[in-house]
Amino acid sequence: MRRSGRASKKASVGKILAVVLLHRRDWKLLVLHLSIFSMIHPFEVVILATNGYRYMPGIFPTGVDNYLGTYISNFFIIPASAVLIYAYSLSWRYIVGFAAIFTCIDWLFAALGIYQHFWWKSIYTGIGLIIVYAVSGWLWNGLKKRRQVLPFRFLMILLTYFSIESAITFAVNRGGQLFKLLIAYYELSAPGKLQLILASSYHLIVSVIVALFLGIKMPLRYRTLGVGMIIVLNWAIGHFGIFVPQVGITSHHLILVQIVSVAVLIFLFKAAKLNYFFS
Repeated sequence: MRRSGRASKKASVGKILAVVLLHRRDWKLLVLHLSIFSMIHPFEVVILATNGYRYMPGIFPTGVDNYLGTYISNFFIIPASAVLIYAYSLSWRYIVGFAAIFTCIDWLFAALGIYQHFWWKSIYTGIGLIIVYAVSGWLWNGLKKRRQVLPFRFLMILLTYFSIESAITFAVNRGGQLFKLLIAYYELSAPGKLQLILASSYHLIVSVIVALFLGIKMPLRYRTLGVGMIIVLNWAIGHFGIFVPQVGITSHHLILVQIVSVAVLIFLFKAAKLNYFFS
């Protein structure tokens, strides 16, 4: 029951996003959507790591359920609402209205036992969303400008790539069926929590490297240094036992995810007419 409900909600949000993109015909909206996930995800990781609340959809073991719950909310639902707001230039009344609706949903989910509050309160959701929508508006205004300063271009490449790589990894890994990122001693005391922290940290490091070597003008030989840094990083997490395979793969296989992620990033920015690379 819960699984079908989550799948239905994700499909509905996907349809809303698809309709908005097709109607507005502006791929910058998808860039905005992806960047919003990357913007709010680190805060969600901190909240979960400090036991703010716990998701309990009942699909995977407890630790993985936390990751699944936060991922669906942050990757699909909240960014889609922001895209809807700025695609149609909705006023602040709608922004406050969306925040109020999500606050009520937060309270309802806690009452139904879909997740459990600890120090987190439903009102924090509403306040946080108003801040998210405000920052999203700043990002959207920047994306619409014909030319942007280097720090903004760097930020957008980083945020968009982080979202793409983490989404592809999440889909391929299927809740840790292919591999896990963990430190055995700490994993025993905090199942799933360390996986979330390490995965997010890993994606962030790779995203910074990609943003640096794609977003800044430099000779080709220096760009190959970025590839080398990612290869060394992948080797390190395997060598020091952070990458724990569940099937016959190694940490070096992660380079395939990064190649695909960079290709998707370049294609998306080209479709959105964002000339942010190599400049």
